[in-house]
Amino acid sequence: MARVMLDVSSVYKSFSEPVLVDISLHLNGGEVLGVVGPNGCGKTTLLRIMAGLEFPDRGSVRREGKVGIVFQEDRLLPWKTLWENVALGLKYHGMRGEELTKRIREYSSMVGLTDSDLSLHPRKASGGTRRKAALVRALVLEPEILLLDEPFTGLDVKARASLREALKWIWDEYGLSTVIVSHQLEELLPLADRVYVLTPKPARVAEEIDLRGMDLERRLERVKEALLHILSRAGSD
Repeated sequence: MARVMLDVSSVYKSFSEPVLVDISLHLNGGEVLGVVGPNGCGKTTLLRIMAGLEFPDRGSVRREGKVGIVFQEDRLLPWKTLWENVALGLKYHGMRGEELTKRIREYSSMVGLTDSDLSLHPRKASGGTRRKAALVRALVLEPEILLLDEPFTGLDVKARASLREALKWIWDEYGLSTVIVSHQLEELLPLADRVYVLTPKPARVAEEIDLRGMDLERRLERVKEALLHILSRAGSD
């Protein structure tokens, strides 16, 4: 039986009004888990709770290992180069010199970033390059659990395909346990093993769908069917 790397149990969260209600889900070792739902339903809040950046009002989150998170906004410091941004976490943990350089180059090469790319300041880099730098910033800390918030948003077709292939290579090689929150089903569903479908706010788990063994067309059909069902139910309430 696969090790459970992340276990969210009966989580409730409110910001003046309920946002998440009785959310329970789990992430298995080496698995890519998708979380989908209507815009504004609380997916990002749930991801922040998974990471330990927010705390639930009720319920619990159990993590089996270090967590890395990549936010929807790249959050790169504009006055530092991409290399310097990637190095920040490593330097905070005391890594310097050749060890630091080797670590950054190792993970940058995985996603197709060169030293030339990393010498750029964020304002001079493309959206895809910035997104990859934000991913590398998380990967160099070698997390056991990776959380991605809308990783494909704002990227053109070429950049989305490049990022998707980079992520797939990392998962195939390292089996990194990952949660992806995304509304872009065409990008998410080819990558995910399972998906949790959330209702409109306040979010509840409407359905858990195992995608393994399905081709892309069936995956899209199955998840869109679930989303349409919950939206039609919400509209009739």
